[in-house]
Amino acid sequence: MPSSVPDTMELVRYVAEQFEAQQFEKAFTKPNVIPFPSRAVREKAPGMQSVWIDEQRVQVMGDWVERPSNFSFDMMRTMVDQTPVLSAVMLTRQRQVRRFCRAQAGGKGPGFQIKLKDETLKLGKDEAQSIQLLEGFFTNCGWESNPRQRARLKRDNFSNFMSKLVRDTLTMDSAAIETEYKRDRSRGLDGLYAVDGATIRLCTEVGYRGDDEIFALQVVEGMIRSAYTYNDLIYVPRNPRSDVLSAGYGMAETELLVRVVTGYLNAFTYNTKYFDSNAIPKGLLHLAGDYGQDDLNAFRRYWNSMIKGINNAWSLPIMVSKNGESKAQFERLNADVDEIMFAKWMTFLTSIICAIYGMAPDEINFESFTAGTSSLSGSDTEEKLINSKDKGLRPLLAYFEDLFSDYVVAEFGDKYCFRWTGLDDVTPAQAWEEEKALSTLNEARKARGWDEIKEDWGNAPLNPNLMGAYMQANQPQGDEPDGGQPGGDGDDDLAKSFGLPVLRVEP
Repeated sequence: MPSSVPDTMELVRYVAEQFEAQQFEKAFTKPNVIPFPSRAVREKAPGMQSVWIDEQRVQVMGDWVERPSNFSFDMMRTMVDQTPVLSAVMLTRQRQVRRFCRAQAGGKGPGFQIKLKDETLKLGKDEAQSIQLLEGFFTNCGWESNPRQRARLKRDNFSNFMSKLVRDTLTMDSAAIETEYKRDRSRGLDGLYAVDGATIRLCTEVGYRGDDEIFALQVVEGMIRSAYTYNDLIYVPRNPRSDVLSAGYGMAETELLVRVVTGYLNAFTYNTKYFDSNAIPKGLLHLAGDYGQDDLNAFRRYWNSMIKGINNAWSLPIMVSKNGESKAQFERLNADVDEIMFAKWMTFLTSIICAIYGMAPDEINFESFTAGTSSLSGSDTEEKLINSKDKGLRPLLAYFEDLFSDYVVAEFGDKYCFRWTGLDDVTPAQAWEEEKALSTLNEARKARGWDEIKEDWGNAPLNPNLMGAYMQANQPQGDEPDGGQPGGDGDDDLAKSFGLPVLRVEP
């Protein structure tokens, strides 16, 4: 066969490979199908190929993107500060979350703990030491345990750290966490800081000045003060949206309550003005008789000093006639304060605010709009927490639980996770019944950190139904009759006790 045949086969193979590569590239980019592809498709970048931000419609301020709303972060904060009900919601949630900011190694009671993801694995000595160190890291928001040194670093303890994040996420859905690494970044995280969420602005797909690793900026008074990469800042909205106009920002509850809060403030202001700035007279005083002008002026001054309120409220006009036949008829100009106008209206608006935040009005000491009895009307604080946690507290804690597990604990190992404790469905009374059914006295004392009882009765079960089996298992051996071997001395004694003759067969 001519020598040119192998060369031709090699050429055919090369052409076939190039054709396959072109077909694959054509299927990936689809240049003829998509006239306006996303940036990821154009640049053949890995990850999400769809458009997640509409740069043509969002408000791009040079190097960052503003929230697609006229309701700014500062306005949200002002609304919360000026609305007593919203402030009560924020403070109540902050106080509730503070209860969970203590490490609970035993996993009982409100707190947090670091656990193995795979609960079937046995906790070894090294894992137990790592868990203890990680719990200390969260308690101090870093490895520095000296409070004065933490103050120099502007680093909070875990309780204050969570209070800041809870208020920011409930007010603006913008809870930002700055992560500080050690100088040798390979050694991992060194500390966590709560950043003002109102100053965080997200960048477009191209990043900050072409650096797509920088995804967020800190903007204070229109000036860029810090730039954050994905390793420097944790910014995950609690209420995410797939809307291309959201630009990556979350949806704050305060945005949904603008009209409700406006109605609440209007009613609150009107109710306040009714008592201190109401210039409409309640009635008219009619005096009959021949009084001098000096006497009338003196009476008017005395009367007004006695009844007039702040800003001339409740001022009373005075009319004088020469005889009793002269009359003046009073026409009502306004209605008195109506309970339906204020009490029920305020209760209705408060119930809407609490519903948006997943909170029962009873938690902020406010009556519910419905006439039914609330499950939170008990006197036990623990019972109130258990009944209300599923509405708003548990989702809020679950958000932070996922946040810390994915972005903080994962930096130290993929076999650990962050978990809150004390949120189970078991009441304290039920937990004690379960412990009593399965534990001994020493086990119960050990779980509480108490010294064990040295005597044998310390190992007795707490369950009275198991006490009989325990006493039988620990009965001394001498108390049991020993019949001996068949044909032995025990049988002779038994026969003698019944008066029977003893017969022996000697071998």
